[in-house]
Amino acid sequence: MAGLTLDTAGALAAAREMGASGWAAAELLLAIRIGMAEGASARREGEEKPHG
Repeated sequence: MAGLTLDTAGALAAAREMGASGWAAAELLLAIRIGMAEGASARREGEEKPHG
């Protein structure tokens, strides 16, 4: 996940505002990070493939 950043404090605050606490908030943060990593991987794969 090189180059990916996540405002952890902000994301945790948002999770708590949505009613998540404890493990639920941690799971939400993990899901966000996994989604960011998968999105970055998909973009890199798209850049590596020749177009046409």
